[in-house]
Amino acid sequence: MDTTPMELGTKIAALRKEKGLTQEQLAAKLGISAPAVSKWETGSSCPDIALLCPLARALGTNLDTLLQFEQTLPDKEVVERINALIQSALHQGTPEGWQQAEQELEQLLRRYPGCTVLQFNAAATYDAFQMFVPAAGPEQRSRWQQRKQALLEEIRTTGGGAYWQSATIQLASLAVSQGELEKGAALLKELPEQAGDPSFVWAQYYLKKEQPEEALKLTQKQLYKLLNQMQTCLITLMNPQLMPRPEQLLQVSRACRTLAQTFGLMDLTDGPMMEAYLRMGEVQKAAECFVRYVDHLTGPMVLPKEELFAPGVVCQKPETVEGTSAELRRMVLKEMEGDEKYRVLESIPDFAAALEKLRASV
Repeated sequence: MDTTPMELGTKIAALRKEKGLTQEQLAAKLGISAPAVSKWETGSSCPDIALLCPLARALGTNLDTLLQFEQTLPDKEVVERINALIQSALHQGTPEGWQQAEQELEQLLRRYPGCTVLQFNAAATYDAFQMFVPAAGPEQRSRWQQRKQALLEEIRTTGGGAYWQSATIQLASLAVSQGELEKGAALLKELPEQAGDPSFVWAQYYLKKEQPEEALKLTQKQLYKLLNQMQTCLITLMNPQLMPRPEQLLQVSRACRTLAQTFGLMDLTDGPMMEAYLRMGEVQKAAECFVRYVDHLTGPMVLPKEELFAPGVVCQKPETVEGTSAELRRMVLKEMEGDEKYRVLESIPDFAAALEKLRASV
């Protein structure tokens, strides 16, 4: 029985009152004592399993209603529960807080094993664990990734529509990142051809229904999604294999920066711009880029501009969340300290100060 004693007790009390029964009257119908009913309603004890059917009949209901059985959760409730779980862990800001969040997440998944929306959001939550728990060791991170992968595979087996496609894309990405290139390609080949995006038709629908708030939220979410896709495309173009000339890299980086600054997206373009200036021999400009890069890496979380995206996209920053993960900062520091090409920058005081700032942040 998934329902807790307190939840069951509250339900019994509510149904009893709806029927206009006292605790004594309900007890008499079941052939038990009134204090036993009182204990049920306060959560001190639960009814014996043999009494559940008679109890449901006495209260004019069925077992599913009595035990508050739900095969799945509404989409909105899934998002609310996941957000509350993550916010609670962020507020605590301790390993214990994240362990508790993970336990609660797994309890939800066990309680609603057929809820695709919950599985999809849970997979994203394991990404959040990776990002916001810098103290997690490699074993824990590996376990989180394996759990995310298992959830995505389950969605591919039982889910449908957009969730199936998104799970397939994410699994393909994981396969490629792990060097399983043919597996990733096979997954991508399963995806259907694009059938078009219905978002704008839905927006017109809501406007015709005189529901401009819904049309606004939907359009803002779609804009945010497209901007992130555009940013991903530009970041991909920054690969030296695609843009071998430093002048090209600078041009793409500037386009990406303009996009980020216009709409309030995370801007880490000073990293590739530093690389471009280094390849061009402009050491001072490369150092200036690194200083700004470290400021972004160690600064607060960047959120979408509220005037453009609220209420469709969350624009409120949790106080305890940093802009980037300690893991990312650690990777950047390791590269800066280990690659000989950066030695030319060490004589520049601003570069040295920024490097020390980065070192202190991890």
